[in-house]
Amino acid sequence: MKNISKDPVQKRIEFIALALWAGFCIASLPIAGWQFALGVLAGGGVCLANYQLLWRHARSSITLTAKQGSSYMIKRYILRLALTGAVLYVLVAVVRVDVLGLLLGLSVIMLGVMSYACYTYICAGGH
Repeated sequence: MKNISKDPVQKRIEFIALALWAGFCIASLPIAGWQFALGVLAGGGVCLANYQLLWRHARSSITLTAKQGSSYMIKRYILRLALTGAVLYVLVAVVRVDVLGLLLGLSVIMLGVMSYACYTYICAGGH
């Protein structure tokens, strides 16, 4: 498989998401306590890891035929969903992280996409 690099827009979104995640972790510790900050830290880690796995699976599937690629992506999607569910269950039931902090952490990719879209269409004139 040839090396496929990430699109510059995807790199910017990942950078924004990482910056938001770090900012949320740092700000939440003195404001809401260590349990909330742990939830943000864990949720952001799960979210970013899930995003990276999605990219890797999509990159691998493009070298396959349409039917093989579709089957490959469906299997990987179900596996990734089950793994994410198991990790979230352990975080909530065993580790007892704050659920609101976990939800904030799980939202970093979405917030990164929205921030980049707002910047692109408002500040940069839509280019």
